[in-house]
Amino acid sequence: MRIRRLSFLLLAAISLNLCAQNKQTIDPKYGSDKEACEQNLSIYTEFYKQKNYTDSYESWSYLFNNAPKRTKNIYLHGPKIVKGVIKTTADPSRKEALVDTLIKVYDQRNAYYPGKEAYVTGLKGADMYRHLKNSTKGLQASHEVLEKAFNSSGNESTAGVLNYYFMATTKLVQAKVLKVEDLIALFSDLSGVIAYKGAKLSKDIFEAEESETLSPKEKKQLKRNKKERKTLEDVKSNLEKTLAPHATCDKLVELYSNQFEKSKGDTAWLRRAAKLLSKKECTGSDIFFKISETLYNIDPSPAAAANMGIRALKRQDYTKALEFYNYALSNEWDEINKALYAYRLGQTYGALEKNTRAKSMALQAANYRSGWGDPYVLIGDLYAKSSRKCGEFQSEFLKRVGYWAAIDKYEFAIRLDPSTKEKVEERILKYTPQMPSKTDIFTEGLLDEATYSIECWYVETVKVRVP
Repeated sequence: MRIRRLSFLLLAAISLNLCAQNKQTIDPKYGSDKEACEQNLSIYTEFYKQKNYTDSYESWSYLFNNAPKRTKNIYLHGPKIVKGVIKTTADPSRKEALVDTLIKVYDQRNAYYPGKEAYVTGLKGADMYRHLKNSTKGLQASHEVLEKAFNSSGNESTAGVLNYYFMATTKLVQAKVLKVEDLIALFSDLSGVIAYKGAKLSKDIFEAEESETLSPKEKKQLKRNKKERKTLEDVKSNLEKTLAPHATCDKLVELYSNQFEKSKGDTAWLRRAAKLLSKKECTGSDIFFKISETLYNIDPSPAAAANMGIRALKRQDYTKALEFYNYALSNEWDEINKALYAYRLGQTYGALEKNTRAKSMALQAANYRSGWGDPYVLIGDLYAKSSRKCGEFQSEFLKRVGYWAAIDKYEFAIRLDPSTKEKVEERILKYTPQMPSKTDIFTEGLLDEATYSIECWYVETVKVRVP
């Protein structure tokens, strides 16, 4: 009896080993039957081109399961095919199986076509949220995947990942799985990425639109960037609307003040808190000063130094502000961030009335981040602020021409960057009445002139503006 049992076990082991060897020898490109592989590829591709996803599914599924490396299109087309079938399926158990397949598409893509793991994980998390959000378990699963995608991608996260990660977190807060504090912490993380990504997209769009010739590939990328920027703006609006009741300055100051002692050794907490207090312009609070100083002492990164710069500016300690912003600029590698630090230096030099240096830093900021209007608004402010001083002890006309220069710069800023419209229009309304009068222009013999050259601490040829 024992011999027969041993013989059976031996035969079973041999059989399993042969099966394993056979599985290992199957070609992942063509499977066990190359002809069937090619036939199914042809069938699924033809139906896919017709957007007939239901009839495409069976042949696509054959390739997905039997020849997973025949073509990357299996994974590029797969989600659309599976989702197309899900839409037409009424049976709940069938839908559940299809959702499992959809998730597997992303996992298998990363296994057979690695290189964009974070991006693909983000797509997976977004689809998990769409199809599993009606259960707490499904929300938690999608949240976990979206969190992984976000942590892997950082500033390169897609607008879709940012949106669904926030929505999943919001629903888990509503389900009392997570706390409001978790949502506020996430808001800080996402806001920083949205600000960076928005600036980067605007820069790329501006440079593409300024180019005289774009290849078909570059035109497609420009179109994608514009769509992504629009989606990003919608995500930003959604985030701020959702968090508005929870993220007022008073509430944030109270929250972070209460948490500071137990969290002051947590670098991630300090970064989030400093970032959100800065975004919400709560930088005059004592807790912002405490957090900024503690973070800088633990981790003197460019961002931490920039927070210390804000702190110094609030205290009108301009020498310290220059020190911190120069440190941030010198140690930063990313041009979007360098642009911000150079701009802050321009503001600081402006506060010190070192106008030439302030303008130089503003132009440097504009050079780092093309298509950004704020540096030119700053230059306009410098011209307006110094106008009467430029013409001091001279004619009323010379005291006022600086406002022409300021308005020229404001108008340039809004043409370059429409997002500056509100602040620009406010300034133009303020300074237009201070321009030279028609009488002064007539006295100077400029009524029929189109331009006028100003020579002060700056040299500009400006438009003659007759009231």
